[in-house]
Amino acid sequence: MLIRQTLQYLPAQLLGPLAQLAAVVLWTHWLAPAAFGTFTLAMATQEVVYLLLLSSWSYYLLRFLPSADRRSRDRMDVIESWLFVANVLLQALVLVLLMRQIQGHWPDRTLFGTLLAFTFTRSYCSHLAERTRAAGAVVRYTILQTLGPVGGLLIGVLWARVAQIGPVQVLAAYAIAQALSLLLVLPGSGLRLRLEAWHGATFSHALRYGLPLAASGLLAWVPGNGIRFVVEHQLGLAAVGVFSVGWTLGQRACSFAAALVTAAAFPLVLRLEADGQHAQALRQLAANGALLCGVLLPAVTGLVMLSPALTHIAISQAYVAATLTILPLAALAGLVKNLRSHFANQAFLLAQRTGWTLALDVIETLLFLIAVAAGLHVLGLAGAAWGALLAVSVGALLAFGLAIFRLGMPFPGRHLLRIAMATAVMAGALAALPAPSSWLALIGIAALGGLAYLGALALLYRKQLDALRAR
Repeated sequence: MLIRQTLQYLPAQLLGPLAQLAAVVLWTHWLAPAAFGTFTLAMATQEVVYLLLLSSWSYYLLRFLPSADRRSRDRMDVIESWLFVANVLLQALVLVLLMRQIQGHWPDRTLFGTLLAFTFTRSYCSHLAERTRAAGAVVRYTILQTLGPVGGLLIGVLWARVAQIGPVQVLAAYAIAQALSLLLVLPGSGLRLRLEAWHGATFSHALRYGLPLAASGLLAWVPGNGIRFVVEHQLGLAAVGVFSVGWTLGQRACSFAAALVTAAAFPLVLRLEADGQHAQALRQLAANGALLCGVLLPAVTGLVMLSPALTHIAISQAYVAATLTILPLAALAGLVKNLRSHFANQAFLLAQRTGWTLALDVIETLLFLIAVAAGLHVLGLAGAAWGALLAVSVGALLAFGLAIFRLGMPFPGRHLLRIAMATAVMAGALAALPAPSSWLALIGIAALGGLAYLGALALLYRKQLDALRAR
């Protein structure tokens, strides 16, 4: 069932993240470091606004919508309707204050309007994607996850070919594509706007469950995206642009690899839990984690080994020196972050121990602020990346310790050993091949490494594959 679910969600998990990765490369050729820094700060600002204002309700729906009856769904629709309206005003207020703080002056109308449109449409695409995933609506989920990043990239590229573009034009391109995806999905989403008196108990339950997760998400955002604001505060916008290329590539590559298997995985755990099969739900959670490792470990290993060639082939010269150092560290930090988010933390969600997630994120964020500040002072931009890697590693170790020893989550040790062995075979194959000097050679070598990994993994799992073929 897990494999079937994963294949259904695969187009959404492939196209959108691939477009985001391509965008990082392309915008380095059209945007100067300061302009690229402004663009990446806008993206990071949207994520923090979503976490502050809407994510708690998204988390609540993902957990409880699948098991809700008709009456409960009606109550959820009323609360969601009020949130839909309130978010326009709240996001506008938060954006004005954030931009005032970053720029040192009030934003002009064009920049503010563009950023508000981008932020609102992207936030609701993220929210409705979680809602449709909870409802099992694969097609609508695919539209929400794909049309924004793919359409925004295409519009931006066409715009760049007819006129000079800056961060405002790039954000506007994404806002247009995201608005289109909302127009396509909202009519069939099942969401009914009902501005009635909401059910207090349902709203209180949503706050109790969702707010700790939202706060945890906000704290977890700091190592992944808040690092850009720390760099901007210390070194300015141009430094953010130079830093963000390698950091964004490494982080998004890991998120892309993780997303290949995570969209379909956790809903299976929730269904087992809803049926009263708690032990089976924990075993399914461990199986999900093994599958996640089976994708992430070879992907990050390959990215680290091929990062020098990728950087010289794909990235504009102004960004190359910093990217060579930062990209491998960003990939390792992304590996650790995604393992914690999509493996250990889900044990806390299943047990409704969201306060534990919050406590760990507080520890991780405090350590991050100290480590990044010290790293910037000693080693510059590379030191900031090292500091972030240290912080997320400590948080992940603590999270896995609690999930395994306090909540009884099985540890898939045998699976991980096989995955590590297959990854080592892949690494040996990549090391034996010559360094690529073109896109075609890079793709070919990456494909050969992937085949070596899959071949080794198939050999290690030959008994299971024989049993699967027999069924």
